[in-house]
Amino acid sequence: MIIPPKIYLKREDIPIESLYDMRDEDGETKPAGTYSKKNGAKIDPDTRSTTIKKVSTQDYPEVNHILLNMVNIWDGTLDPNDYYVGEYNYLKYGEGDHFVRHKDHINIKSGSSGRIYSTTTIIKKSDDLVGGDFVIWDDVKMEHTVNLDVGETIFFSSFRDHEVRKVMKGEREVLVAWIYKKT
Repeated sequence: MIIPPKIYLKREDIPIESLYDMRDEDGETKPAGTYSKKNGAKIDPDTRSTTIKKVSTQDYPEVNHILLNMVNIWDGTLDPNDYYVGEYNYLKYGEGDHFVRHKDHINIKSGSSGRIYSTTTIIKKSDDLVGGDFVIWDDVKMEHTVNLDVGETIFFSSFRDHEVRKVMKGEREVLVAWIYKKT
């Protein structure tokens, strides 16, 4: 029997109440950009249309601990102490917002491993939400739609293609976090 490679984990480990203050936390909310080695950082609403607020990872040690433990759940041979949560983004998707197919792995900090694992936790979904589906691709380029409810987290390799489909109605709010390997 052939065992297919792991595409993602779906978990309910994070106490969702611990994330509610992120939307009220001081910080600038602005249109989210994209980054590529070729073009650097830029705003391109055809590629990504969400609003973003940078959130300090230092303010949420309990959430960091839970996310880092997912590294060991993903692969029991990995030690969570060899990794750190490098970035948080609080994202709001409203009607028409989306993020086209992409990979998260980029080297942001010199001397860093770059993003190794990506996570998305649903903080809020309006009752009338239509669209905004999270889609991830496997190794044979087959797409998988992952239904995430409030409080659920998806954990996956930052080297894997994924997207958020266009929100047709309603809104969704998420915490995106990236995990780096200590060098």
